[in-house]
Amino acid sequence: MKVRKSYLLLGSVTIWILLARLLHGKNTLQLDTYENTAFTTFVGEKALELRGNRTGSPAFIYFFNPIRAVIDGFVQFIRNIIAVPAPNSVIPIIGWLGVVGIVAFVVFATSQWKTALLATSLLLACGALGMWQFTMDSIAMTLAAVLLSLAIGIPLGIWAGLSDRVLKILTPFLDLAQILPTLVYMAPIALVFMIGAASATIATMIYAIPISIRITSHAIRNLNQSPVEASESMGSTRKQTLTKVQIPMAKQMIVLGINQTVMAAVSFVVIAALIGAPGLGKPVISALIIRNVGQGFVAGFAVVFLAILLDRSTSAVAKKQASFVPATAKDIMRRRIIVGIAGVGAVISVFMSRTMLWAAVWPKEVTVAPQVERFTNAATNWVLDNLYIFTVGFKDFISYSILNPLESLLSASPWYVTVAMIVALALIIGGGRTAILAFVLAMGIVLSGLWYEAMLTLTQTIVGTLLTMIVGMALGIWTGRSDRAERVLRPFLDAGQTLPAFVYLVPMLGLFGPTRFTAIATGIVYSIPIVVKIVCAGIRAVPHALVEAATAAGSTTRQIITKVQLPAAKKTILLATNQGLIYVLAVVVIGGFVGSGGLGYLVIVGNSKPELQGKGLIAGAAILLLGVIFDRIMQAGARRSS
Repeated sequence: MKVRKSYLLLGSVTIWILLARLLHGKNTLQLDTYENTAFTTFVGEKALELRGNRTGSPAFIYFFNPIRAVIDGFVQFIRNIIAVPAPNSVIPIIGWLGVVGIVAFVVFATSQWKTALLATSLLLACGALGMWQFTMDSIAMTLAAVLLSLAIGIPLGIWAGLSDRVLKILTPFLDLAQILPTLVYMAPIALVFMIGAASATIATMIYAIPISIRITSHAIRNLNQSPVEASESMGSTRKQTLTKVQIPMAKQMIVLGINQTVMAAVSFVVIAALIGAPGLGKPVISALIIRNVGQGFVAGFAVVFLAILLDRSTSAVAKKQASFVPATAKDIMRRRIIVGIAGVGAVISVFMSRTMLWAAVWPKEVTVAPQVERFTNAATNWVLDNLYIFTVGFKDFISYSILNPLESLLSASPWYVTVAMIVALALIIGGGRTAILAFVLAMGIVLSGLWYEAMLTLTQTIVGTLLTMIVGMALGIWTGRSDRAERVLRPFLDAGQTLPAFVYLVPMLGLFGPTRFTAIATGIVYSIPIVVKIVCAGIRAVPHALVEAATAAGSTTRQIITKVQLPAAKKTILLATNQGLIYVLAVVVIGGFVGSGGLGYLVIVGNSKPELQGKGLIAGAAILLLGVIFDRIMQAGARRSS
């Protein structure tokens, strides 16, 4: 059966290639970038009509506008505290020294002095990069989005953890939120809530809430049931069992959920600058637009420092307990005294930031930004001049040997031939239902009028996923078989998952210039950590008895990997491929900023040019359809292989 399926796949691809060559250039549905179809024109007109009814429509007057006003007021309130001058004042309520003191105190009180020192150093480094104002705006946006996300996500997560029906209802929405590239839903949200902090916060919440729900639900569902049953047998109500037993037991996992929600929020806040979010995303976007690598690195470093600061500060809370030996009364008292002293120091720093101008506004002369920018530009030029074969050479090799032929095949094929191939692949891998779904969604892309652009995006996604899996599989197998390799790579994998995808565009732009390959390389770097972790987990989950039996039979290391471990971990590898594809697609779309073209470029152009707004909105929908098609095919394949 396995051989028959592989032959069917090979035969389908062969037939598709032959038909594509035979019918090359026919019915490709290619459309000029600045040309609208009847459908995109209709959508654009409806979008303008929607904007015009913002002050007269009951839906806006009684629902959307009040939500926008409340969220915008909440964000502005936090910004007035730490980021922008309060009303009738020239300084924020808390100046830079006060913010540093508060961060140091909070981190120390919830973890340990080493983490507090790291957080303080990173915060000061953001100021030294000349990014204090942008950093405070990003923190304010992140804090507002996280508080609102947790207020919704944790209760829903607890409910889903207690109820199978609620989990079943929420799962499709959670899956959709994971598939949906971030760039896709920003335009519709900005259309309804207008460009600004409110729409950026709402978009961030949509991205962050599913993570909070999933982890909280998982925490509740995977508890040791003995204490829960004991509580119920003693007559406790459901509320008492939940608040006195289940939530305290799940606290550490819920704190992990908070950490992941924070990281999702800070990641999205950067790209949300596209719809008016204040913060570090603005200088990053500005650098990408003018192709200034040095300026982009300055802003990028600040984003990296902020991401590490928030990640280490929130994750340290979950890891605070280092020993199961209870602290003595003397230790507790000593800890309280030290925390109290730190609290007094924080109060003093806040007072100084309210009374002394130098402690309220970051001194402009304290900056290393010009030096970092000059050094980065010089280093970039040196790399381009001296490592040509590893930058332009590698880019050209991939472009000419893989990217261009595949793009020619996909974009120049008749649409009906490629749709037939997609349906055939879905039928062979996932079965009849998956094939029907793939056909409906593919026809949706055809009817959108953006099939040609979708094929350009698909080409880059396939190439990026292929290269990601080559590197990710090799590293995943290595870390899965070697504890030492896992320990060495783990910090880099964690750091790779911590950083926002948008930041990776800056160094890749410096290495490869504004080309399609820049977007692909960014997607590879961003996707590799998750692929390596999943493959590593799959390899480590293979029963030791199978490996020992193969070893005893005289199998070589290569035979053990190819004949035992990889087949046994096939389902996990398919999951890794699925996740790699989704991550690559999300970044390739953002790559519209650096010359990748395709659907992502149309979304960006639609945001900036009113006459192409309809086309941008439809491009976002086409990205969603493309992602769902391949996500469902991969998931169905994983289920059928188990």
